[in-house]
Amino acid sequence: MNKIESINLIYRNPKIRGGKPCIVGTSLRVLDIVSAMRWNGRSPEQMADAYQVSLAQVHAALAFYYENQDEIDADIREDQRRSEEIAEEVLANKRSLYSRLQRYMRDDDFRVALDEALEAPNESRTARIRALFDKMHAEELEGEGFTAEQLEETSG
Repeated sequence: MNKIESINLIYRNPKIRGGKPCIVGTSLRVLDIVSAMRWNGRSPEQMADAYQVSLAQVHAALAFYYENQDEIDADIREDQRRSEEIAEEVLANKRSLYSRLQRYMRDDDFRVALDEALEAPNESRTARIRALFDKMHAEELEGEGFTAEQLEETSG
């Protein structure tokens, strides 16, 4: 009589990595292993070394992938979509910050206050610069019609 053996090296926990399949004892997702193989051309040995897992764990992740390819491929696509979304948001914030700084630098009072803040002792320099930017941001919001109460809510 044949006995079916099981290797339990993959788990899911809704509280870890969004419930995506991971290698037991780690939070390393199966899709991380597949992505490293697909896009970085890493061998199982290289992945085991890089991620500090056993070769058996890498092969278990790959076996799980081949058994559940549609699900993992959908997870990979979703992961890529979210990464692109985050990258766009970071870029937009960077552009916004840069354009705000350019506007602020056209304000004589701001430039004088910034020069004073930059010359302050190290202990208070950061706090003074942060307060200056907070003040400029509050003035922008006031210019957009926000009330004093709404401004306090956004800063608190």
